[in-house]
Amino acid sequence: MVPLLNLLFNLPMRIAVGTSLMAVIATSAGVSAFAPRGRGADVGLALRLEMFSAAGAILGGWSAGIFNEKLLKILFSGIVFLTAGYTLFKAYRKPQGPAQEVLFKSDYEPVHWKWGFTGSGFAGIVSGLLGVGGGFIKVPIMYALMDVPLGVATATSNFMVGITAAASVFVYYGRGDLYPLLILPTALGVFLGAMFGAYVLARLRINWLRSALIVLLVLMGLQMLISGLD
Repeated sequence: MVPLLNLLFNLPMRIAVGTSLMAVIATSAGVSAFAPRGRGADVGLALRLEMFSAAGAILGGWSAGIFNEKLLKILFSGIVFLTAGYTLFKAYRKPQGPAQEVLFKSDYEPVHWKWGFTGSGFAGIVSGLLGVGGGFIKVPIMYALMDVPLGVATATSNFMVGITAAASVFVYYGRGDLYPLLILPTALGVFLGAMFGAYVLARLRINWLRSALIVLLVLMGLQMLISGLD
């Protein structure tokens, strides 16, 4: 959303970020409202991690404009590439083989909480600074580091990102960076897309979803790297 609004529609970065945060909230609401029964978020896990995400989002929102934007994007792309690589490595080192994984299950126990808390805080900072939901960080961390099933991690992240975005969007509102006539059609579009995504999620194979996640991470990393080096 941010590159689209900033590069294609020539909107100032802060307005693009604020609009994107509102779109993230709409996406989260759409997915949470229409997720099939038994295919939703792990609310307990989400609320624990979200304490750190929300704090990071507020910090990121206040810090927007202070950090060198190009340096931030280059570092950001490096984190994304490492996350994509580790997700791929984690998937294919499982003894039972990736084809036997399931997207959703209830009998699992999250591990490595300290990495989950640290990653969630970082995702919140990135969300507040760049207007992204942080799900591309949260999903791999929950899946690759905390041993959360990929479908559960995706649904939990969708639940979390709305809260994360809401924590920092008020900072942008206070600065006058939110334009209602721009936000309304954007939020409507992503809400409809989120409903479709929630419907399709339960019908995807684990390998397809994982591959889509890795491709998305690589594309986002390349976009950020090119933007930072430009």
